[in-house]
Order: sequence, then structure tokens, then C-alpha cells
Amino acid sequence: DFGLDTTETEWEQVLDCWKLFSDHVNHLRFYKCKITERQIESFLCSCISLVSLTVDCCDRVDSDTDSDCDLINLVSVTHLEIKDTDNEYSPYSTDKSLIKLTNFMTNLVHLSLSLTGGDSVPEYDVEGRLLPRPKYNLVRRIVEPKFATIVSLCVDQNCISKDQLVCLLKVPDLRLTSLNLYQYGLVDDAVINAIATHQTEIVHLFINICNFPEPTILQRLLDKPRDIQLTHLDIDFGFLDDLSQPTLNIAKMCLRFVASRLLKLTFLRLSLCPLDENLFREITTKLINLVVLRVENCDISDDALTGLKNIEIDASRPPLRHLKRLTELDLSNCFKVTDVSLESAFTSCSLKKLSLRNCSQITDCGLVNLAAQPESFKRSIEELNLSGCYKVTDWGLSKLLPELKRLRVLNLKGCHEVTSKTLETVKTYCPKLRYLAELPDYVSPLQIIDDPLIVESLGKAIVE
Repeated sequence: DFGLDTTETEWEQVLDCWKLFSDHVNHLRFYKCKITERQIESFLCSCISLVSLTVDCCDRVDSDTDSDCDLINLVSVTHLEIKDTDNEYSPYSTDKSLIKLTNFMTNLVHLSLSLTGGDSVPEYDVEGRLLPRPKYNLVRRIVEPKFATIVSLCVDQNCISKDQLVCLLKVPDLRLTSLNLYQYGLVDDAVINAIATHQTEIVHLFINICNFPEPTILQRLLDKPRDIQLTHLDIDFGFLDDLSQPTLNIAKMCLRFVASRLLKLTFLRLSLCPLDENLFREITTKLINLVVLRVENCDISDDALTGLKNIEIDASRPPLRHLKRLTELDLSNCFKVTDVSLESAFTSCSLKKLSLRNCSQITDCGLVNLAAQPESFKRSIEELNLSGCYKVTDWGLSKLLPELKRLRVLNLKGCHEVTSKTLETVKTYCPKLRYLAELPDYVSPLQIIDDPLIVESLGKAIVE
């Protein structure tokens, strides 16, 4: 991330440094850079071990000319993501330039394209929604020579029309295992039938409820015999406040269907969904193979997490007890979660990652509750995200951190009551910590890293 104001001279200096270590780089991301395609390819031509390339929200300083770089080394790239801005001069926003780049990537496995700029000025309908440009046949032209390798696809409506998407999904030689339609427009029965009938090997599915003009279409997608094989499901329900009660009821029906049919799921992400206590219990009771559960921006409460309200259903034991394989739980932006959940919700868990990001009702009492959890929980936690929990203080962390001997990652960004005193606790009790972000009253991060005592205590920790 070099910023949009990086000058030509600065790019040349960066490139000179880059050549010293580019042989060893596997993953390269250009983010919000003012950079031309020629400059990007100057970086790429020296990468002999590159596996993943991302060009994200970059701007070109002027019209570009063809690069004379030899990009044959891009044969090693398996993952490509291009996400442009609304600037029609973004790098690789034209068919010609993107096809030229991908022609070298003969072993491409994952392709992700989100193109809002491009050859023509974007057009919008009367409600302000971006209209698809059917003249684009970009995805088909990129994917067709690589049917044998591509198994993961993420597209929006600007780089492939609905008819073209249906045709592509029906190609016998294309065998996807992962399909991401999160950024796509409205999905109709033609797309659903193409997925369900022809892409029978999909195990990772990423969808937005707003893709579906009627949630029953989503249920028809999932209600196929082959979908019993799905292991990863990511559903975003959009802006629930804008949905009518009948639509909410159908969305809840879809969730119940997921819980009852997709029993092989190991990864489930639900965002902005109507997740009440009963639904949460159904999910945790039936999807017992879950390894990762992400419940983000949901209206979930302490009652759902603890089960204390539902006395007739073994309320003494929390719903999460059924998920014996669960190693990651994300409750980001679940504003109704309080200290009560941290007292009893995790008593039967052996989590490695726990995110309470922006759970703003969490206080020091909640951290004390975590510190009182069974040893199996405290021994397993390696990553803890408390960013945005602005009510926690040094005192609460002084009670919790000594109990988390295996903690490797700690995020305290936005915890304004936490000071650099917590560093003393970290130095004493967290010998395995490798990433710490971010203590509000730091001196600068560089000054902290320069402190030999802190460096010695944190080992190779990265401090932000």
C-alpha cells in the first residue's frame, strides 16, 4: 500500500529495493496505488515464485502503453484478484489488458473479478443500480483456455452478463469447487439450475440474500441432492431492516433448511441475518461438524449464546457444547453480546480463535469471566480480537492474559482505556505472542519496537 500520491521517482526507488528480494515473494498485493500497468509489470517480471496477485482499487496516472516485460514467470500464479475503482482508467480495467496478463497464467486456480470501470462509461437504472454490460465476454475469454485448472470463481455483473454466466456454468470441462456470487446482481432460476445441474462438485458457496429476488430461489438452490456435499457456506442477508416481515420469515426458513440439510458444513458465515435463540440452537445442534462459525453483524443475544432462557432444553449447558470440532468463533459487531455470554457460553469449547470485535458491551467483568473458563478453553486460545471493545481496561487484561499461555495474536485496536501498562502484562505472561495491535497511548510503534526489553520479551512479535 503505497498510497495514491506516490510519485514516479518514488516508484523507481521502490522497484530498486524490490528486486533485492522479489525472488522469494509468493503473495503480492497492490492496494490503492497510483500505478500504471507498465509499472505493475515491472514488479511482476522479477517474481519467479509468485503464487497470488491482487490489484485492488488502484488508479492509473495516465493512459498506458504496452509493456515490453516478459511475464512468462507468471505461469506459477494460481490466484488472481482484480478489483478496480469506479475510475475507467484503473489498471487492467479493459478486456485487452486483462486478457494479456492472464494469458501467461496457465495454472490459474482462483479467479476473482470486480470491475466497475472499464471500456465504457457505467450506466445506471432509475433506482441507481449499476446496469450490466452484456458486451463483456471477459470471463469466458479468460476462463476458457483454463478449464482444466480453474476451480474457484468470483465475479460481478460488470464482467459477465447473466446469460453468459449461465452458459459458462454449463460448460462440461469447467468443474468448480468454489463459487462466489456475493457481488453479483440478481440471480434467477436459470443461474440456479445451471449451478445445481452442471456444477455438482461445488463445496464452497458464497451468496448474498440480496442476490435473490425471492428467498425461495435460494432454497431451491440448496434443495438439491448434491448440495449435501457443501462444506463451506457464506450467506449475507443484506440490510434486514429493509426487508418485510414475510421476507424475514422466508429467510428464517432458509436458515432452518441449512441447519437440517447441509450436515457436512465445516465453515458457516452468517452476516446481517435474523438469528434468534431458536435458530442458533438449531444450527449448533445439527451442524456438529462446524470448525469455523462466523456470526457477524447479527442480532444475536446472550440468551442465544448461553441458552439460559430456555430452561426446558437443558439450559445448564450452552448451545456451543455440541460443536466439538469448533476452533474459530467470530461474533464481530454483535452488539447485544455482553459479559453474561463470556461467563457460560464457552465452557465446553476448545477455541483457537475468538473474535469479539466491536462487541461494545463487553467490559472488564467479561474478561474476568473468560479468565474463569475451564483449562481446556484457556489452553487452546491462540488469537483474541477485542478491537472496538472500548470499555475494557488494563485491569481486565491483567486478569485475563496470565491465563492465556498460548496466545499468539492480540488485537486491542479501539480499546481506548487500555494503556501501555498492558505491555508489562504481555511481557510477563504471553511468551508466544507474535502480533499485538494496538495500544492507544503508545509512543510510536517504531519506538516501542526499538525498545530492546520489549523486543526481547516479545521475540519476533509485530507491534502495530
